[in-house]
Amino acid sequence: MPEIKEIIEELRFISDRLSTQVRMVALGLLAITWTILVGESAFLRKLSEGLGKSLLLISVLSVFVLLVDFLQYVIGYIYVNKTLKAAEAQGLTETNFDPDSWLFKSRSILFWTKQFVLIATLVFFLAVLTCYIYS
Repeated sequence: MPEIKEIIEELRFISDRLSTQVRMVALGLLAITWTILVGESAFLRKLSEGLGKSLLLISVLSVFVLLVDFLQYVIGYIYVNKTLKAAEAQGLTETNFDPDSWLFKSRSILFWTKQFVLIATLVFFLAVLTCYIYS
């Protein structure tokens, strides 16, 4: 049976992997949509003409996901640094995070927001391409 410390470490590992995957997929969507939008081949121009606004929305949503990811880490840094300084000021060698802190809650909200928005963006991208192919 794993100890709480091992479970926390596994959670950190999975969270880091999820965030890495979010960045990779968002950047991939951004690269694909940008390539289609600025492509010069006849096929890409035709695709861009048919899907231009949808592809632009997908690009904007991908950038939004990357921004939310960045903000999650900035808020996480501020929160952990604040917790560390408070513990050091009190001469503590151990301390707990405050799950009621607005910074703690914001970090969690941003984590789940980027997951949800990326999934929605990816589903929208696939739907747009599917509709285009079958129309």
